Amino acid sequence: YEMISNPMDFSTMRSKVDKGKYGKGSDAASKLYEDFLLVFDNCREFNGESGEVIDEASSLFGLLPTTFALAVEEVTRQL
Repeated sequence: YEMISNPMDFSTMRSKVDKGKYGKGSDAASKLYEDFLLVFDNCREFNGESGEVIDEASSLFGLLPTTFALAVEEVTRQL
């Protein structure tokens, strides 16, 4: 918490989906997307702008549209 004031990770996101904490509909999708972006913003803040970790995070970020679409399906299935 000294460096990252609002931590987020994929496991926490999964738990929030499972517990319905994102809410419903487009509001849920928006909150989920914000958490996806927060994960990558925190990664960059913690690890700096270059290096192996950022390279890997950039590769994962390229998968975000597909991953996000699948996650939205999961969230909306819980409605």
